[in-house]
Amino acid sequence: MEDWQYHETYSGTPQGGVVSPLLANIVLHELDEYVLHTLIPLYTRGKARKTTLQYRATAYQAYKFTKQGQPKRAAEERKKLRTMSYSDPMESDYRRLRYVRYADDFILGFIGSRTEAEEIKSKIGNWLTENLGLTLSSEKTVITNAHQDRARFVGYEIGVITGDKMEVRTALGGFQYKRRTLNGQIQLYVPEDVRLKWVNNYCENGKPTHRSTYLRYSDFEIIHAYGCEWRGILGYYNLAANVHSLRQVEWTMMSSLTATLSGKHKSSRSKMRAKYERTVNGKKCLVCEVPNPNNPEKPLRAFMGGIPLKIRKKPSLDVDRLVWEPKYGRVELTQRLLADTCELCGIVGNTEVHHINSIKELKQRYKGKELPKWVITMSERNRNTLVVCLDCHDLIHTGKYDGKKVQKVMASRMI
Repeated sequence: MEDWQYHETYSGTPQGGVVSPLLANIVLHELDEYVLHTLIPLYTRGKARKTTLQYRATAYQAYKFTKQGQPKRAAEERKKLRTMSYSDPMESDYRRLRYVRYADDFILGFIGSRTEAEEIKSKIGNWLTENLGLTLSSEKTVITNAHQDRARFVGYEIGVITGDKMEVRTALGGFQYKRRTLNGQIQLYVPEDVRLKWVNNYCENGKPTHRSTYLRYSDFEIIHAYGCEWRGILGYYNLAANVHSLRQVEWTMMSSLTATLSGKHKSSRSKMRAKYERTVNGKKCLVCEVPNPNNPEKPLRAFMGGIPLKIRKKPSLDVDRLVWEPKYGRVELTQRLLADTCELCGIVGNTEVHHINSIKELKQRYKGKELPKWVITMSERNRNTLVVCLDCHDLIHTGKYDGKKVQKVMASRMI
């Protein structure tokens, strides 16, 4: 499908197809073999970079002044060292090539000149065309200087850190000296457009707003849905150096959550915060607890927030699975069924569940007519289900329920 025109084809995979990643792994395995066994050995040489003459000379001066008992002059020379490059980054005898692929996206990290990087790109493009019949995307396949710009891969931005002031003390051979440990390190970042995208998902006209699709769910389900989305975002980006930038996303989601709860209960946001707000790990979050039918001692708990925005060196595996839409009423409906009480007449025992497709469709059926009490009850609850006794259920299906006949049924039962 291109420009809304359908073209018949017997090759290729559709964009977004569920089998596309699997087919990409099968086909691009040949590319992995080519890069690992041909390109990487060709563009990898040298054991380590050599120290520059300027750095060695300055380091020798600092050592000489220390031996001569001139600590001030030695300190001045060591201060100069922290502004110099230890080795030549463009040394011709040192090259490294690294390769990572995820489905049909791949990235190569190369230590070398731009000319050689363009040569590698050309070789990969020619090999894909000749052996797999594929072409590189000119828009997505770019060469980026990681010291000056950032590359994009699987939702992250990748760059190189440079900072002469970031130092650590190291003890070696009875001496303590400072080392620059950050220079040249690879760092991950949350892209700015990703942060703004998540903020805008919960805003309308630049302000946090409620989610109307969640209004028919219980408070527990609403908080659980927001909490799962937030933990999914944070669980994916907690490797980023600027993970703290997601604080705006958290605040926007929290404001949208309180707006959704206040819209559901026709109340204010401050009252909803006062009702559900707790302090966890020194951070404010919203927590909702409901009884657990299987284990009364451990209630079910839904929460939004309360997770420190700290960098993690390893991916977090303890976050909940990302849930975009909560499943309808499982927790709340379980509680209503266990109560075993008719939600129309209040009789306990022998209850069933009356289902409808949608409240909107139900109101359309009674348009211009007086709404029965059971329809009004479902509308007030904003639910597609109603727990009722056998008598009320029979009257609803026969179209004879008017609220008065139920009173006669109850009276007969009492007699």
